[in-house]
Amino acid sequence: MPGSDLDGSQATTLKIFNEARRRAFVQDMLAEVGGRPDSLLSFDEVRRQLRLGEPCQEPVTKEVPLDKIVGSVGRYHDFNRAFLPRAQVDPRRWARIARLQRQSRLPPIDLFQVGNVYFVRDGHHRVSAARALKYRTIRAHVVEIPLRVPLDPSTSPTDLIRKAEYTDFLEKTSLDRTHPDQRIELTLPGGYARLLQHIEVHQFYTGLRSRRYPTLPEAANNWYRSVYLPVIERIRTSGVLASFPSRTEADLYLWVSENRARLQMHYGDTAEVSEAVQDFHKEHHVPGLQRAFRRWRYRLFPRRRP
Repeated sequence: MPGSDLDGSQATTLKIFNEARRRAFVQDMLAEVGGRPDSLLSFDEVRRQLRLGEPCQEPVTKEVPLDKIVGSVGRYHDFNRAFLPRAQVDPRRWARIARLQRQSRLPPIDLFQVGNVYFVRDGHHRVSAARALKYRTIRAHVVEIPLRVPLDPSTSPTDLIRKAEYTDFLEKTSLDRTHPDQRIELTLPGGYARLLQHIEVHQFYTGLRSRRYPTLPEAANNWYRSVYLPVIERIRTSGVLASFPSRTEADLYLWVSENRARLQMHYGDTAEVSEAVQDFHKEHHVPGLQRAFRRWRYRLFPRRRP
């Protein structure tokens, strides 16, 4: 009988919901114990931190990978990062939507696209049900919002602080406009403020050598081409970054350049730069650093001949 089929379908989707809720509980507990965030990103927080602009186009309807939907407009507490339902989600509503989802009788959801990730404007239950049903994509109306820094599915709420610093750095230097292919990504706390000080020093000395004092974006453009990139190229050529799995080439540039300047100030051009690497090793516990250093030290900082 049709009624029996409906009851059976409802029982099936309720079973899927209960399993999804159990998985959400386990994942939340593991995240709590491990100190790893397991929450959806808040669109309002991302918009505030990263200074998002206005949408750059009309909505586009397309298939969106479900694993790239990592945030929400207003309901980021109701589901975990995998869009599994938490306690406040109504089981019967979720089950009804899951049942319609299996029958392909639901309209597209509404999303904001920011970088390489998506935020749900409308359709949270549909996304959750689709994830529980192991779908890979979902049909959506997508509005894209421009972004100045990289944002990907691995971004956590704590990452937003660093990305906000990166956004502020780009706002002051305009390096993303003069060099669209730049990726100065730092993991060290306060790194962008320190890097900005490097550029300001470069701005000062450039002004002393020329008739016109450069603006900060002009100085940043010159610094990037004449100071930053040559060191980065040496780092890439040496292959030393493989010894720093949790750091970026910009991290290494910042630490080595700062410690090199300190050593040269104390000991002149004959100074060894191993102390800089030792400092980096002590503070960041990088394994195998000395072996790596011996391979690249002369490539990165060739000694001057007498």
